[in-house]
Amino acid sequence: MKPVEIVPGLYQLPRLFSASPYLVLDDSVAVVDGGLRGSHKRLLATLAQLGRAPQDIGHLIATHCHTDHVGAFARLRGLSSARLAVHDAEADCMSGACPHPNPFTHPILAWITAPLAAISAPPTAAVDLRLRDGDRLEVLQGMEVVHTPGHTPGSISLRFPAHGVLLVGDALECRGGRIGLPSPIFTTDMALAKESIKRMAGLDFEVLCFSHFPPIRRQAGRMLRELAERLG
Repeated sequence: MKPVEIVPGLYQLPRLFSASPYLVLDDSVAVVDGGLRGSHKRLLATLAQLGRAPQDIGHLIATHCHTDHVGAFARLRGLSSARLAVHDAEADCMSGACPHPNPFTHPILAWITAPLAAISAPPTAAVDLRLRDGDRLEVLQGMEVVHTPGHTPGSISLRFPAHGVLLVGDALECRGGRIGLPSPIFTTDMALAKESIKRMAGLDFEVLCFSHFPPIRRQAGRMLRELAERLG
């Protein structure tokens, strides 16, 4: 399946049992989220379709460190000179300095899925950039890091001001064309997630990109402001 171009230079890969990775093509390539372990093959094949090579990858960026977002990063880092970028709050989980979190937040579900979580846990990888709110990477005319905790402590969104795009990872869902809260099954702090939504609603953007849903290409900023108003 072919990637979908959201705006010039920003491509969403089709979702396959995991989060949708994004490829950001500029002078160098940035990979935003890497899917499950083993997804590096599909990512590199798509990159080749777009005329780029592994050596072109300059950054690997995690919106957060759930297994379905960072599983391919260790292999991609080994096959390129890319720098791995993770928010400071979750960098130690990615590097192996602390246990990788089970994405299920309910104690019973976490207990039931513990064996699977252990098997599917992503390989650890050294983190080169410990991201913080307001950091900026020179990708696609400037990519701004917005710390949006709640789904996980280190969840980030990525804003591309020159293109009017906000990429939110799992900080939001979109079902039936309607923006909603992140999944309560996988969200560590819903109250904090709501505060992050209110903050995102104050940003200037037109296009909203998600990890598990197709993008909203028009009037997404207005739709998010309406959600924030409903949250009070």
